[in-house]
Amino acid sequence: MPTPLHLLLIEDFEDDALMVLRELRRSGYDVTHKRVETAEALASALDAGPWDAIIADYALPRFDALAAFSLVQQRGLDVPFLIVSGQIGEDTAVAAMRAGVHDFLLKDRLSRLGPAVARELREAALRAERRKMQEQLLLSDRLASLGLLAASVAHEINNPLASLMANLDFVLNPEAGSTTVSADQEQALRDCMLCSERIREIVRDIKIFSRPDEKQRGPLDVHRVLDSSLRMAWNHIFHRARIVKDYTAVSPVLGSEAPLGQVFLNLLVNAADAIPDGDSTTHEIRVVTRQDGPSHVRVEIHDTGRGIPAELRERIFEPFFTTKPVGVGTGLGLAICRRTLNEMGGEISVDSEVGRGTVFHLRLQTAHGDAEKPEKPAPGMVLKQRLLILDDETVVGRALQRLLQSHCEVLVLSHGRDALAQLTSGRRFDAILCDLMMPEMSGPRFYEELSRLAPEQAKRVIFMTGGAFTEQSRAFLATTGMPCIDKPVEFQRLRSLLAAMPPLAPEDDATTKTA
Repeated sequence: MPTPLHLLLIEDFEDDALMVLRELRRSGYDVTHKRVETAEALASALDAGPWDAIIADYALPRFDALAAFSLVQQRGLDVPFLIVSGQIGEDTAVAAMRAGVHDFLLKDRLSRLGPAVARELREAALRAERRKMQEQLLLSDRLASLGLLAASVAHEINNPLASLMANLDFVLNPEAGSTTVSADQEQALRDCMLCSERIREIVRDIKIFSRPDEKQRGPLDVHRVLDSSLRMAWNHIFHRARIVKDYTAVSPVLGSEAPLGQVFLNLLVNAADAIPDGDSTTHEIRVVTRQDGPSHVRVEIHDTGRGIPAELRERIFEPFFTTKPVGVGTGLGLAICRRTLNEMGGEISVDSEVGRGTVFHLRLQTAHGDAEKPEKPAPGMVLKQRLLILDDETVVGRALQRLLQSHCEVLVLSHGRDALAQLTSGRRFDAILCDLMMPEMSGPRFYEELSRLAPEQAKRVIFMTGGAFTEQSRAFLATTGMPCIDKPVEFQRLRSLLAAMPPLAPEDDATTKTA
């Protein structure tokens, strides 16, 4: 069966063009072609591509093959480019090969044209595969660096923030028996709590980047992920356009929060980049969500920017292709977005009009089955539960102790070995609240030792994390299924987890009382 070949032929003599086409067809190619003779016609044909190969006569009346090849290079196209000439000197041939031309042939020796085209098509396919691998490596390196930085920043912020919010909650909680404050002081404290909650949301958004390789898929609230991405992109957008959110009730979508958040963030940043700086009152970025039948949710990101020419609309999804200036962007963003959405079973497309703006359409699969249900409010907590808090950040432990001591007998320790010593001496606790990442003895290591020394107590561990996950800790939580709550702690969830703990067995309770 003939091999299809979409050929761009740069030739000013019809007879010579027919000779080239005849030789290619004799070599087993089903050729469709376009012939051009001028630089202007070549530029138009390149924009209308893509082309499988380009064959050029060396000398034409108004320009030559090297000038044609330069036009191809300027567009960043990697298309086999061969020169076929009536005569060509050795110096000219060397100059052409040094410029990057893939091969040259004489018109009176066209018998090797077919094999030369076949070879260059294979080489082009290999180069495309290498670029794809390079894209993967660049992406992995970039996301690994971002993930490491994000996890570190989140952890460093979340520990003092956890203490701050717990102490504010303690002061503002009348049940804690705290000192009465004036109305102005109470308002100031409540303002501090609102600011702390805003910081918690910002840190949560940053943590999206600490899980770049997240593969676990489940039901997601698409509005929550969009809002996180909008907050992340706000500083890039606010001086260019106003944000309009046009949300409607939609089903949960199936996906992974971190990759989907990165897709949204990339599209929002691209939308902002398409809008001139400093005219935010006349431009907008509109984010729309719609239910698209029972099986899909549609997300649209509209901008009023410069738009994308029709001939470039599909090329923008090619790796390393970018419409941005040199040095601004790698040309990987939209290619990564398309691949990420395809892996989630979604789709992305674009509509655009030059001078009027662009709309990216995302079609996401809905999650089958019920979305994650919020935990039921805790029933009345059993008074005076015995609680061990193990955290190397002593200010976090003390803050949680103040908040919980009206309902629990709380022991706060900062070293895993001290906690194990308490347990091996016979003390028993209704629950053990343990930091996941500690320098001397990590949470998983403490859990391992506790499982050996007091296995019934190991079932009562609740882990806390400030966001610094290692691969080992991820695997540990996935394997053991132990609960883990983020810092700053959501106290309603913590109280629910404590209330759900079964009472100690009589023998354990007796051991505690005689210890």
